[in-house]
Amino acid sequence: MKRKKKDSVGSLDSLLDTITTVVGILIILLIVVQLGADSAVKRIVEEKKEEDSKELMEFAMKQFDEQKHTLQKEKEELQLRQASQNKEQQKLIQEIAQLEKELTAKKKEIPPSPPKLQNLRQEKSKLQKEQNSVEVKVKKIKGLLVKAPKPSGQTISKEVSLPDPKPAIAGSTPYRFLCRNGKIFPLNDKALQGMVLTNLAKAAVKPNKDKEYDGKKFLSVINGKKPSTSFFTLVAREDKDKVIRFSMERKDKAGENENQVINPGSQYNKVLSRLSPQKNYLLYEVFPDSFGVYLAARDLANQRKFPAGWKPAHRGTDWWSYDWGYRTLGRKEYLASRPKPPPNPNEGKPVPPKRPANVLD
Repeated sequence: MKRKKKDSVGSLDSLLDTITTVVGILIILLIVVQLGADSAVKRIVEEKKEEDSKELMEFAMKQFDEQKHTLQKEKEELQLRQASQNKEQQKLIQEIAQLEKELTAKKKEIPPSPPKLQNLRQEKSKLQKEQNSVEVKVKKIKGLLVKAPKPSGQTISKEVSLPDPKPAIAGSTPYRFLCRNGKIFPLNDKALQGMVLTNLAKAAVKPNKDKEYDGKKFLSVINGKKPSTSFFTLVAREDKDKVIRFSMERKDKAGENENQVINPGSQYNKVLSRLSPQKNYLLYEVFPDSFGVYLAARDLANQRKFPAGWKPAHRGTDWWSYDWGYRTLGRKEYLASRPKPPPNPNEGKPVPPKRPANVLD
């Protein structure tokens, strides 16, 4: 038998291979196109973002410039207003100062207000009483003058020498007298100073290395013991500057008047008898109500050849406070905390000579 002939139609394998290859190429192209499209989209988006950000930045800068210009304009307007207000304020201050000057001048021109009627009545009553008292005294004096014997040719006036300044004897020490309320009071300040030392030693009150005392203990000892003489009592106090100062208080029933002081046995004469004209000089503090007793006491001092001097006194206290060098705790810190004194404008200029402390009349 004859073998059958194969089909005349060709094989389709190569066609399938070609189609497959084409399809693969198309798929690859599609993937490439897709990837390119994604990158293009991203690039476009990024470019858009950059353009938008630039536009936003330009818009923001434009607004900032506009605000800056507006604020600068407002600042200039405020500066102009402030300058105008300052001028007005200065003008007002000058006007106020001028008005105050005028007001002060007007007040000086206003006459003082008259005293109240009640005060005038009281003053009138007081003057009336004084007048009656003076009239009574005048009548008494007239009566005494009528009964008094006629004076002889001798004068009864006292001679008062004018002050003749001269220094005391070198090395001599002062002894003080107070003439007040018509009496004389000897002041033995050295004795009182010795009493302070004695009382501190007995109480064992001692200073620290800076020579400062406990103020409370110091005052408790001194004011508790009350050092005194026949005429004065000593009182101690601590001042703000950490210094102990001493005041002399007169005893009410002490002192001698003009008639008592000239008695040979008077306390004044006893004091003079204990002093020496070569070692002591006398100082008198004389108040206006005590010139009579001062003249009597000074006459006795002159008879005993004592160097002496006096000065008038008008203060409210008997004596100025004494500083005997006692300091309390904290004095060193107090001195360190004080501001330095301003420079002396007269520094370097010649200083006039001071009057010695022991110059007498």
